[in-house]
Amino acid sequence: ESARDSELTGMSIDGALRAAYDAGHAGALAILAAYDLRTGSGQGHHEVAFSAAAALGGKDLKDLVPDSTEVRGLRHGSMYDPRKATGEDRDHALEWMRRTLPAIRRAILDKSPSLSEQLENYPPKRRDSSQSG
Repeated sequence: ESARDSELTGMSIDGALRAAYDAGHAGALAILAAYDLRTGSGQGHHEVAFSAAAALGGKDLKDLVPDSTEVRGLRHGSMYDPRKATGEDRDHALEWMRRTLPAIRRAILDKSPSLSEQLENYPPKRRDSSQSG
């Protein structure tokens, strides 16, 4: 849901940055859950989640920690001074999310293939407008 929220038309730059980051963080936590692991809630727990997800997720997630740190910095800056965030920052965060979520899904399915029906693809497949009704 955070991924979909981040791409809503009219979403503020700050809101899109937060939602994109939250989607990636939730994905990292989902990898940990597939291994029956979780992080604590102390200082640095987001970085711990990303580090563990990168270690468990294989080569597709090898850059997860530095990439997530960069997006976390954009989100942090936006939270404290939303006027500093730019459309380019939002675009960067969305690109990271669009690249990261499919890799996270693959990592989860490598561990637990039976979850394939429960995990949505991201980006979602577009529905043919002729099918609506």
